[in-house]
Amino acid sequence: MSETPDLPKFQGKRLLGQFLAGLVLLMLGLGVLGRFFREDMVRHASWFVERFGGVGVALGFFVPDLIPVPGAHEAFSAFGLIGGMGFWEVVAWASGGSLLGGSIGFWLGRGLGHTERFQRFLREGRGRYVYGLMQRYGGLALAVAAVSPIPYSIGCWSCGALDYPFGRFLLISLLRIPRVAFYLWLIELGFMAGVG
Repeated sequence: MSETPDLPKFQGKRLLGQFLAGLVLLMLGLGVLGRFFREDMVRHASWFVERFGGVGVALGFFVPDLIPVPGAHEAFSAFGLIGGMGFWEVVAWASGGSLLGGSIGFWLGRGLGHTERFQRFLREGRGRYVYGLMQRYGGLALAVAAVSPIPYSIGCWSCGALDYPFGRFLLISLLRIPRVAFYLWLIELGFMAGVG
């Protein structure tokens, strides 16, 4: 990976701030929902699980990890858990959807990485920061994207476009599993804290 001075560097304080703000908002939001809307949440979540089951949870992770769309993965895992799925069942479906979406994103990046439009997106558009991190830090940047607010989907595309080895990419992407489990644990804590 090149060490060109114009490539971006990690903005650790900013990332940490975004991460902590997201955690606080998640816990507060779930506490409020658990406290004031518990029955409605359980009813809607149960409907979601009955209708879509684990596939619905997986799709909730697959789509935003394949393409950069704003969305809260955690809403799908929360619905799975609150709707009656087991903790580790939700983790398995969510992680599977995430890994599949990220892997397809990787191969899209590999296939489209040579096109002018895709390169423009990665070098000049929304992907510029993440693509630059992947160029500068390689696997370390992907590891951070897998567990932080850095858009993981763009990291996957970037790795593909940069001809990063797929086996190494997939191994680092396994960090999505503890990320999913950690957030699901917070969801469980936050929602249950609001019930009490």
